[in-house]
Amino acid sequence: MSTTRTLLCTALLISILSISKSAMGGIYISGHADLGVGFENGNLHLHIHAENPLNLFGGGILAAGEYDPGDVDIGVPNPAVLRPVGAQWNFLATAANAPVWFLPQGSDPNKPFVGLGTEELTPANGWTTPLTWTFNSITPVSGDNSSFAIWQLDALGSPVIFASSIAPTLAGNKWTQSPLSHNHFNFGFTGQGVYDVSLTIEGRNTTLNHSFSDTASYRFVTGSAITAVPEPSSLLLLGLSAVVTTLKRHGLRKKLANCLKM
Repeated sequence: MSTTRTLLCTALLISILSISKSAMGGIYISGHADLGVGFENGNLHLHIHAENPLNLFGGGILAAGEYDPGDVDIGVPNPAVLRPVGAQWNFLATAANAPVWFLPQGSDPNKPFVGLGTEELTPANGWTTPLTWTFNSITPVSGDNSSFAIWQLDALGSPVIFASSIAPTLAGNKWTQSPLSHNHFNFGFTGQGVYDVSLTIEGRNTTLNHSFSDTASYRFVTGSAITAVPEPSSLLLLGLSAVVTTLKRHGLRKKLANCLKM
């Protein structure tokens, strides 16, 4: 192998190590982050945007920056609250006083402060019309079955529902958000466990005269499941899976294979 190729392969391995470090991010339990959307490689791309360093379960820190949805899990810590009495809350759980684990639309230092961010999509770059979010599904990975909902509270404390897995909205679990904006919501679960929540973002770029979309699954870990740390072998497999996914996105997998052949 030539000196030049050796240097290039060394630089590639350093990049991969950097990516793999973020791919095993852990469980985010406090700090401000957005489920964000950007325009990359000719399409919309959903990601997690850490506004500031995020605190991880076990004492680690995830640096501010952008991460793929599979790079870090989102914790929904204890304690649970009880579903209020009243039919207006049926979207959240079928029975009053059922336990609900949730992330609030207002900042709480003991929980992740999660928003939906479209700040990377600017009118100057052709994003001049509202984007559409869709909640597709919640899939249990482990733990209890759970419903899922996204809502805000109005000035009188009544819920404004954007999505629900047990009582879908009239809009079909779809809602719009302006480009170059940042909104916060309540995210609620009725079970303790690990769940993949699938979301889609769609929008039309008026400069390119074309519509674009992306779908991604964000993993949430709720209640006491946060403390159920996986066995080391399971954690390694999760990390390797995330690394492979991220290598595909960055186009490094073939380059690494070429280096290994030399």
